[in-house]
Amino acid sequence: MPRRKISISFKKRFHEVYTYLEHLKDNNENVSDYICRLVEVDMNKEDKTDTLIQNEVRKVVMETLLSEKMVPPQLSNMVESSNEVNNRSEDIDLLNQLF
Repeated sequence: MPRRKISISFKKRFHEVYTYLEHLKDNNENVSDYICRLVEVDMNKEDKTDTLIQNEVRKVVMETLLSEKMVPPQLSNMVESSNEVNNRSEDIDLLNQLF
């Protein structure tokens, strides 16, 4: 596969970024690989991050509600029948309604 090139310009406010990349280059680091890996990580986390964060927030909120006995009336029946939060779709829908 032929090499592909792109030119990047750095504004004054990104002078530190440019300096860092120059430092990598001076130490025989492959700056292109470095930038590509950063972009790849950013691309991969775009979709997954929101879902993971939302699920984690839901889990923490439910644990807090259960531990502090601050369960909203809509959830009281569920809490009485089980002390664990299930990942059933109706539970998720109810949590979504609360937020």
